Amino acid sequence: MSTKTEILEKMKDAVIDLDDELLDKLIDEGLKVDIAPLEMIMEGMNPGLNIIGEGFDTGKRFMSDLIIAGDMLNDATGKLRPLIEAGGKPMGEAMVIGTVEGDVHFIGKRIVGAVFTASGYSVIDIGENKSAKDFADAAKKHNAKVVGASAILSPVKAYCGNVNKALVDAGVRDKLIYIVGGWAFTDEQAEEYGADAAGISAVDAIKKVKLIKSGEIPMLKDR
Repeated sequence: MSTKTEILEKMKDAVIDLDDELLDKLIDEGLKVDIAPLEMIMEGMNPGLNIIGEGFDTGKRFMSDLIIAGDMLNDATGKLRPLIEAGGKPMGEAMVIGTVEGDVHFIGKRIVGAVFTASGYSVIDIGENKSAKDFADAAKKHNAKVVGASAILSPVKAYCGNVNKALVDAGVRDKLIYIVGGWAFTDEQAEEYGADAAGISAVDAIKKVKLIKSGEIPMLKDR
């Protein structure tokens, strides 16, 4: 039987190698030696996903690698979530994510959700073609600390401003970090639409949220 350290290292490598069957076996092995489910996600799988994300950012890995790795993390989290919650430990702060009204793209959103899940967030994906009210209602219902709006199509990027207004009207905007993302989204556009930051990639999104939480990047209301 492998040690805890060995299993976590093998989990990281399984994600890097996109070996979903091995990862599933390692989860079972980890449970047998009493590795905490959340620790498997944070210390085993998350480092592997980060390496793939950084590789994608530098052109060393493909979008398809990120999609597969994201699906692996989502499947693993689905398997482990009941055990985490049964132990009285929620996944962590809630993050609501969706694609804005007028846009039905989902791949990038799914990858961002997987990265946030691997970072300990409880991710609520509300789907695609969602109204500003849908975002605000979900944020309020789940007491979200982060809301992410995806807008791939250029004509609908401005709709992210509607999402911000809905969050303000619902009285939750000052209680959360609002990020936006999509092809060619810029921080300048994000600020124009009332968001705290733009996630250029999934890895960039989680990095910026961490920087905002640490105070290294001020929230929009504090600039």
